[in-house]
Amino acid sequence: MALASNSPRASIESKIFYHQGWKELFSVIIGGDEVKMGKPSPEIFLEAAKRLNIEPSSCLVIEDSVPGVTAGKAAGMEVVAVPSIPKQSHLYTSADEIINSLLDLQPEKWGLPQFQDWVEGTLPLEPSYIGGPVIKGFGRGSKVLGIPTANLSAEENSDFLSEHPSGVYFGWAGLSNRGVYKMVMSIGWNPYFNNTEKTIEPWLLHEFHEDFYGEELRLVVVGYIRPEANFPSLERLVAKIHNDKKVAERALDLPLYSKYKDDPLLKTTL
Repeated sequence: MALASNSPRASIESKIFYHQGWKELFSVIIGGDEVKMGKPSPEIFLEAAKRLNIEPSSCLVIEDSVPGVTAGKAAGMEVVAVPSIPKQSHLYTSADEIINSLLDLQPEKWGLPQFQDWVEGTLPLEPSYIGGPVIKGFGRGSKVLGIPTANLSAEENSDFLSEHPSGVYFGWAGLSNRGVYKMVMSIGWNPYFNNTEKTIEPWLLHEFHEDFYGEELRLVVVGYIRPEANFPSLERLVAKIHNDKKVAERALDLPLYSKYKDDPLLKTTL
């Protein structure tokens, strides 16, 4: 595995220094100041393949930039694009595959060993904690979809939003003094509705008979299900959301995830 970046080698070394064990994962590291021409020229990728002693046609490039995708294809390599610019995937169409985030990378598609950490259609994550008062959303959850979400403020949870790629997640929700419930949650722009801002929309998997706007909601996010996606019809969207519910409900009964139901942070104000 090689790291080939347009950044100067010293900058790469500096950034990797803060992530213990990362440098040792790469057999080859090349900076933009070590080649004559950076991306979109293929030179840096061809040099990486040479140092790995691998034919370019046997290499898979994972890129977040348009110049990087262009460089990889020009080098005769297969390219998976992970767009760094939200809602701009149409700029990356020369890639062999476009994925929402590295959470969605399937190496087995490219003849590489399959990741072993998926469990019953879910990817375990280091727990993340967010919370705040329940706010009014777009009103479409209950009225259009028949799926009442308990939205949280994007502004108050901006760090969480910036750290988590858009997609469907799940975990546990503590609501005021009512109790702790299973939940499945959408993070992102909801392509079917073409949101202009990234939102957090948890669905508490319990039948409530009244609204609870303003009540304190605390979440522990423990796993990932799938990337967000667009759908040709509202019916297809609703069906997929209900399938997400089934996946989350089943997964949260596993000891791997069920242990977080008793997390004390679900029972206290953040």
